[in-house]
Amino acid sequence: MIRRPPPAPRSVCVDVPDGHGVIEVVGDERGSLLLLAGDPAVLEAGDGRGSVGRLAARAGTGGPGLAEVKYLTEWLGAPGVLPDPRTGQAPPPDPERLRPLLSLLAPGRYVLTAGLAPHDLRVVHPRAHQVHGRYAEEELALVTTDAWPPRDHRAVRAYGEHIRAGGAMPALVALFPTAHSSVGYLLDGHHKLAAYEREGVGPLVVRLFPQEPRTVRRADLDRARAAFADGTPRPQGDALERVLAAMRADSV
Repeated sequence: MIRRPPPAPRSVCVDVPDGHGVIEVVGDERGSLLLLAGDPAVLEAGDGRGSVGRLAARAGTGGPGLAEVKYLTEWLGAPGVLPDPRTGQAPPPDPERLRPLLSLLAPGRYVLTAGLAPHDLRVVHPRAHQVHGRYAEEELALVTTDAWPPRDHRAVRAYGEHIRAGGAMPALVALFPTAHSSVGYLLDGHHKLAAYEREGVGPLVVRLFPQEPRTVRRADLDRARAAFADGTPRPQGDALERVLAAMRADSV
């Protein structure tokens, strides 16, 4: 009798006891905040007006960036993660290969999964000091953390040629606030994502999320209010102010 190999694990847990806290996500699927070097960078949340209304906001142009993770680009160009053609699921990558990125996270335990993005993927790109609203019908949304569309057209073309050639697929890395969140922050892979869109192919996404969601802190929301504003008072009932107030009610 021929024994079949055991199925590939769908997720892997990894401890980050000595993370530097350069990258942190707080909140849950109702609303979350991406912090870079301790400063609020991007917010994504329900707008409080129905179950499918969402908004995203970005800090000003002087806000923090993600240059610290760019040296992962070469390996993520072909990480050897092969999705199942029937299910789209893939075994998660070896956490040690992602250690340069993991070391930038806030200390704690994280979960890694990998797989092809669904067909109804949406790219959300709020611009500096602007609120981006949308009607959330997609199964997955990725919020950009860098220029979109990417400015390096040569890199996009190169990834497109790699995708057309087949074989190992380039990978995106997105950080989610919880396991059930349908919205993640794209940490690495903007050029790869643009190439996937150009080729009409669903991207390979490595999902990363804290095993235990992190509660939003009031101090973070206070800084977020200033970081996402344009220097003028927002009107009463403004969607962003409404979201910040709702998140504050659940903060610590």
